[in-house]
Amino acid sequence: MRIGIIGLPGSGKTTVFNALTRGKAASGSFGGKRSANIGVAHVPDERLDKLTVIFKPKRTVPAEVTYVDLPGSHTDGGADLFTGEALGQLQRVDALLHVVRAFEDPSVPHVLGSIDHRRDVEKVNFDVLFADISLLDRRIERVKESMKGMKSQERVQAEKNIEVLRAIQQEMESGTAARDRSYTDEQLSAISDTFLISRLPLLVALNVGEADLGRTDELERELEGLLSGNKSGGAALCGKLEEELAQMSPEEEAEMRSGLDAGESGLRRMIRLSYRVLGLISFLTVGEDEVRAWTIAESTIAPRAAAAVHSDIERGFIRAETVGYDDFIAAGSMAQARTKGSLRQEGREYVVQDGDIINFLFSV
Repeated sequence: MRIGIIGLPGSGKTTVFNALTRGKAASGSFGGKRSANIGVAHVPDERLDKLTVIFKPKRTVPAEVTYVDLPGSHTDGGADLFTGEALGQLQRVDALLHVVRAFEDPSVPHVLGSIDHRRDVEKVNFDVLFADISLLDRRIERVKESMKGMKSQERVQAEKNIEVLRAIQQEMESGTAARDRSYTDEQLSAISDTFLISRLPLLVALNVGEADLGRTDELERELEGLLSGNKSGGAALCGKLEEELAQMSPEEEAEMRSGLDAGESGLRRMIRLSYRVLGLISFLTVGEDEVRAWTIAESTIAPRAAAAVHSDIERGFIRAETVGYDDFIAAGSMAQARTKGSLRQEGREYVVQDGDIINFLFSV
């Protein structure tokens, strides 16, 4: 999973990036830096911890999330974030994480003159739609240019594609993001060569001050009212505090969180939100060599899940020996899980569930 971080200057997006990845990237408009910061976060999973104690493997490999802190500037309140390298990076991410400022800091004036997270959510959403409208303009011009050498039947199809692209543009002009609508096969064909930023699932991190940590539930309920559709969601966190805590050892962090009553880490909350919005789950593989978590989409059938491990396993898939994590823990061992009947033999149509422990049998 790869997530692109966007936000207005002074929103704390690089601070949040550091908090999520335990990084030390320079904040403050990248200190003049115009390239992306890229970092990897391990997905916290207590199931892996328990399985590691049981199997004592040579290594434990958690699932990973790559965060890309995108370059860009909005110095006059307008967006040029969605051009150049940033646009290229966006084409390789699975979701957007919009960091929205909700903290006061007189030493860092807001680029729009005041703190208003509702306005900022709407502004960046508009910037995304404006960028998509421009991308569709370019696509329409390319189609028109290509029509010069087309045969009559090809021209008819090209004209239909232009009509579809213009209709999608009109919906965007009225405020409808691409992620919030469904598409016919004809429409999907028309936009197949066009990357639309607003098709990406949207996560919002409301970056609050320490004084508002006790209001995170209230602020998150408010965020729900600002975000539409099933492919968006938000969470509130204190980026500055999370960044400081992320630089500590796990033991020191836990002690400090307890003392500050800071609650669950921002990383855990953002990961959980990311999995929910993107419709992702994890299955597990275990053994003496390795205990590992694998991230897949919900409703994935067993052979496609096997492809996450290796394409050869999907190609030669025979069956999946499967036991649910809770059933395995209750049994205490694979042998006992087999005796109790909780270790099952599943075929090609089996839909993998979150927490399934799987051993794939295959032949190539």
